[in-house]
Amino acid sequence: MAEPFTKAQAWIDLIGHTNHKPGSTWIRGIEVKIERGQLAWSELTMAKRWQWSRNKVRRYLKLLEKKGMAIQQTNKVTSILTICNYERYQGDDTTDDTTDDTTDDTTDDTTEGQQKDNKRYTNKNDKNEKNEKKTNTPAAAIDYSSWPDNPSEQVFNDWLAARRKAKATHSQTAMNQIGKELRKAAAMGISVDECLAEAATRGWRGFKAEWLQNEKHQRNGRQGIPTFTTDPDDTSWAEGFDPNSGDLENL
Repeated sequence: MAEPFTKAQAWIDLIGHTNHKPGSTWIRGIEVKIERGQLAWSELTMAKRWQWSRNKVRRYLKLLEKKGMAIQQTNKVTSILTICNYERYQGDDTTDDTTDDTTDDTTDDTTEGQQKDNKRYTNKNDKNEKNEKKTNTPAAAIDYSSWPDNPSEQVFNDWLAARRKAKATHSQTAMNQIGKELRKAAAMGISVDECLAEAATRGWRGFKAEWLQNEKHQRNGRQGIPTFTTDPDDTSWAEGFDPNSGDLENL
């Protein structure tokens, strides 16, 4: 059984499933409009995905709203979550022609008579030709369990924004590979936050532990160069010297 999500993993899950352009979804036969930067997930859906209690989901959403990261709007059908400053998590500012995106929603009665939302998202993206449409199903949430530790939300957000700007692939395979390098770095005493912060600052598309190791060695080498200071009034070097002894050549 998978482990419950951390707060950072829950945030990544929300970002990864947010609509990238205006569309709509059908829930229990009712069409719900969704704008770019929004997603229609009920608290029950989030609780089941993240293996949290409903109360924990509510507390988390209130925390996101308090920090200005997301705003929840509820109605009789579902909850609409708006990601604040959604553009900062995108690698480019391109816009697509607006098309109506519809998603089929299937509902099943639970043992308690409650309905469960199982949503299939279908995105129709206009590419080179206006009449050419490609259907994509959003990928499942990325698993970061291969990482040695969870980064802080601020550092992760900055790193994620830098990767999107560099148009780096954010796939499960890529994150597993980065996880291997982060474990190597951890063995060298370098934390996940330090690794991601350095990668974000330098705009690296990828990450190798040896990159930081080399820099660390170079810094240590520069710090290890001995320095000598001489006191002009120090004459201890000449103690016991007799200028008439003929020992001048031995100095």
